[in-house]
Amino acid sequence: MYARSLLPFLGWILFLILAGSALLHQSWEAALVVFAALMLVPMGLKILGQQVGWWYWPVVAGFAVSYILGPSPLAAVLAVPYLLMATVIMLLRVAKLFVSRQYSLTSLVAVVVLLYWVTGAVWAVFYMGDVHPFDFDATIVGLTAAHFHVAGFVIGVVALQIGTFHPNRFSRALLWAVLLGMPLVAAGIVLTKCGYNPAFEWITGTLFAGLGMVVAGWQINTFTQKQYPLPARRYWAVGGACLFIGACMAFLYALRFYAPLSWITIPNMKIWHGTLNGIGFGWLSLRGWLANSRSLSEF
Repeated sequence: MYARSLLPFLGWILFLILAGSALLHQSWEAALVVFAALMLVPMGLKILGQQVGWWYWPVVAGFAVSYILGPSPLAAVLAVPYLLMATVIMLLRVAKLFVSRQYSLTSLVAVVVLLYWVTGAVWAVFYMGDVHPFDFDATIVGLTAAHFHVAGFVIGVVALQIGTFHPNRFSRALLWAVLLGMPLVAAGIVLTKCGYNPAFEWITGTLFAGLGMVVAGWQINTFTQKQYPLPARRYWAVGGACLFIGACMAFLYALRFYAPLSWITIPNMKIWHGTLNGIGFGWLSLRGWLANSRSLSEF
């Protein structure tokens, strides 16, 4: 198990070496998207019950190479198979839902979580093809790809697991927040870009940061709950602490229209907020759910 998880990590280290310091200093969000594709998405798909075959890795290898080549027509072509793969997996989940007709909030969230992954892949292709929807600059396009991989896909997978294991009012509210949060935040950012009052972006951004804090609090609280295996509780507690810090930073960033802080800037956010959420929260939390599922399978 550990050997299989080590190989993608070594692949990411190789990507960092080949990408070079210049690219990483200017576009750390690229490293986070590749990390998500190599490390987070396979774990998330496994937790969702989706088999990840050998075909996944050549596609992701081409996706990683596209980021090394940088924005160019060839890079966009190399990134397209990743988008197609994500789209096919999502459509298969939709077809399975229609065939089974077992419609529920959790089944809907599972589809939407995969849709967030597809959306992240779309924006990655935009970044590679130097496409700028709504006239966003390249940094925002790249960050959007990272945001949908982590804030969309990973938080969605975690919330879905909480809702599956603890079906109550709290978890239902959490699942509805996952369904509505990302679209509302995206709408707020687009409206601000189009010249509208930034109040909607501020409200949705602070609420979504609050969602992150709630998930973080749940994970940290599990450390004292001995019905879960100790390895899972350790992963969740540290991952939750990373998410809480990252969510606090997101909250401060959302306040920039009314109480700007000199340190809360996009260059700093994508390094600290992005790393804490992607590598800290994302990897540790998904590892925790895998550890929990292995423990349950022993009974």
